[in-house]
Amino acid sequence: MASLGLEIDGNLLGNSRLSAVDGPGGRLSYCGYDLHELALHATWEEVTYLLWHNKLPTEAQLADLKQQLAAERALTPAELAILRTVPLTGHGMDALRTLVSALGQLRSSEAAGLMRSETLLTEGLRLTAKLPTLLTTWIRLRNGQKPIEPEPMLSQAANFLLTLHGSPPDEIATQVLDTYMVVLAENGLNISTFVACVVTSTQNDLFSAITAAIATLKGLAHGGANEHAMRTFLAIAKPENAAAQIAAMVERKERLMGVGHRVFEVEDPRLRHMRRLSGMLAARPGTDSTSHALADAVAKAVQEHPFFQTRGIYPNVEFYSAPLLYQLGLPVDCFTAAFACARMPGWIAHIHEQLANKRLVRPEATYVGEEKRPFVPLAERI
Repeated sequence: MASLGLEIDGNLLGNSRLSAVDGPGGRLSYCGYDLHELALHATWEEVTYLLWHNKLPTEAQLADLKQQLAAERALTPAELAILRTVPLTGHGMDALRTLVSALGQLRSSEAAGLMRSETLLTEGLRLTAKLPTLLTTWIRLRNGQKPIEPEPMLSQAANFLLTLHGSPPDEIATQVLDTYMVVLAENGLNISTFVACVVTSTQNDLFSAITAAIATLKGLAHGGANEHAMRTFLAIAKPENAAAQIAAMVERKERLMGVGHRVFEVEDPRLRHMRRLSGMLAARPGTDSTSHALADAVAKAVQEHPFFQTRGIYPNVEFYSAPLLYQLGLPVDCFTAAFACARMPGWIAHIHEQLANKRLVRPEATYVGEEKRPFVPLAERI
């Protein structure tokens, strides 16, 4: 039986079949498959099936999964009505969190209710399929544009781009976004996944668990780093400014987002794919490749600066995911929301494991306060 992992002073407690995260070695695998092989050869749909069923799908199983996703991707009139009530100002992650929570309320009158192992993957598939459409439709409404219906024959990545831009995406853009989603589908018991499992352990509903995960992912020390890395790149403006700007940031003791990782002690294994994918977009004819060139220049400055060299600090997955998403046309404040759409298979898989565990996650803290203090009546206190 699977059990939840919990990190306490660097020690991992519990078991999971989903991913092996080797921080010192800089390696990551999903269900025994090396991330690099999956990133080069598998689609996001294949990885979703792998995480949910612990095996890669056959052609028939993959076709069935794609059909199920296509059936759930479009928004219902009731869901569109909710979308139109969400404020169009504010941050993309706030909108996504609000929308998932509102969908939970909408489905509360149906068969959603508390999560059950036998129905979790079905409910999870519905929300996984729908999340990108919720995000892209909200972006279009914010831009004063009409919603776009998903195309059943297209993949999750292609529909993401279609419903964002209103026109069929090119092959390279679709491939890049699909691989981006593969690379970010799972990463062990990270903070948002842990929070989703904590909520699950309280005998709760799926929408509450995913809402909590989205709220956690927004944090600057978690998924929010991609947005702020891009804002740093844009502020630098020109690649030739990078070395001086990074040196100035170090001097001011400002944190450079997208650099360093809590687990990976060497280069993040996902970084090479984000760098490659961002470069693929930048190489397209007629593409403004400035954002990728800025990331390259900042990466070089980081590599050469003594502050980062002596501490063994490297760019992480968010570093090149920033220019990647920027070149795909995502608003900067929606970068982390795209991350959430990619991470859904991993969240759902961990939630499914936690349901099987049937244990309340109840961490404890070591008390370090005062001991045996006598009570003093109010009139005698000074």
